[in-house]
Amino acid sequence: MPLPKEQTSFERLSAKQRVYETVKDWIIEGQFKPDEKVSDIEIADYFKVSRTPVREALQLLEAQKLVKSYPGKATLVTDLETDNIEKWYQPMAILQQLAVTLAVERVTPEYIRRLRKLADEFAECVKEQMKPMPILHADKEFHSCILEMAGNEYITDFCDVLWIHIQRLEYGFFRDTPLEESIDEHEKIIQALEMKDSYSASVLVKSHWDRTALMIKELNKRDE
Repeated sequence: MPLPKEQTSFERLSAKQRVYETVKDWIIEGQFKPDEKVSDIEIADYFKVSRTPVREALQLLEAQKLVKSYPGKATLVTDLETDNIEKWYQPMAILQQLAVTLAVERVTPEYIRRLRKLADEFAECVKEQMKPMPILHADKEFHSCILEMAGNEYITDFCDVLWIHIQRLEYGFFRDTPLEESIDEHEKIIQALEMKDSYSASVLVKSHWDRTALMIKELNKRDE
């Protein structure tokens, strides 16, 4: 099980959270490949923690279907499913569409400023496209701001679960596909929110997620 040689700096995170966030990113970016064995001993040694927070983190990852534990045998990274991506993108698109509709009623100049800042950060990350993780994180931060604005924690919780699997799919997409259209779509969503145009915001968000899903399906067909 290959582990990165350079450790990431973590501040203000519990041991369980540090392990969870890092291993989750390793799975998303393919550092840990599908069907690869995950060793709690090696991970504990890497983070210089006991095996207890590692096991707790792996339990969280298993609940999110990123790993599968076989008692008495091993814990393995789950396969990356590419033949039915609609099961993630369809609910995500609908939830995001609902969120932006709610957000229109709660939008403030401060939220608009935050969204523009996050959109600019996403655009900056795109300039180094061969490093997809910062792009994935920046994209999630942008859409999470809209979820926060919507003010419905259940929508946020459901989206967080879907996001993990979508990021596994989007890692290669963000690395290999021009993202200027995504930058433009982010700006149009901000403009619709700023004008409190619920209809346009809803249509733009749905189209944004549907377009990404379609392009990933096309990339998968090309790679088969």
